Amino acid sequence: MPDGSEKAEGGRPDKGVILCPVRGGHQSARTVDRSIELALERSAPLVFLYVVDVDFLGLATVARVKIMMDELSETGSFALSILADKARDRGVEDVRCVLREGNIQSVIRQVAREMNADCLVIGRPVYTPGTVHFATPEFERFLESLRADGIQLEGVE
Repeated sequence: MPDGSEKAEGGRPDKGVILCPVRGGHQSARTVDRSIELALERSAPLVFLYVVDVDFLGLATVARVKIMMDELSETGSFALSILADKARDRGVEDVRCVLREGNIQSVIRQVAREMNADCLVIGRPVYTPGTVHFATPEFERFLESLRADGIQLEGVE
């Protein structure tokens, strides 16, 4: 699957890019719908981002981590394909998909910079046992840091 890092003419990422990180499940539905609406309203490129982060495995064996990363990457790739088709079916002309491995917050920030994203459409994390990436105060600090980078946030509750 393409990693979505194609550059606009002149080697620079497009302006006006809408970035939508997703988890791929039904919890992302409203976030995805809002990102599609914005892309259509603004005639803007839409980038769906799926981050494979296996920090939750802790001290698992290297072999087990590799197997899990492969499985999660495959799941992410499939989810991104479905989302791209949905956006295109609704009329978004420029849809890209990015699948990355790493820390969720770091990857979102990195891809936002690479894509020169003007807008980030992000939902509130769904808390599950063992989730530490976006505890409420940490999530709020993360959002504030993105705003400080000049990225417009479209929050979806």
